[in-house]
Amino acid sequence: MSTIISSQRYINDEIVAAKLADQDYVVTLSPAFAVDGIEYQVILDGHHSLAAAREAGVEPEYVEADKRTADTVALLERGEIEDFLAVTYIDSDYYVVATGESVW
Repeated sequence: MSTIISSQRYINDEIVAAKLADQDYVVTLSPAFAVDGIEYQVILDGHHSLAAAREAGVEPEYVEADKRTADTVALLERGEIEDFLAVTYIDSDYYVVATGESVW
């Protein structure tokens, strides 16, 4: 299983409340890629849905993006991992979602 990472820490409580009300727990992940022998997936969309799932005590529904759902996936397919990470960067250093610890 891949380590799920993100570079978004900001969460809007109103959006989480709306996701809870709608039971929207869908989290979109990048395809898996490896750095230094460790396999990762980046949350591309669904940070608020993940927060809602955690608050509700349910498992989020993880879906994997492909070229039809995320243009950035093409960068991974070409092996341009650093470019992919730069393009998908949001507001903080990349961190492991399960633990909050920094990845690099």
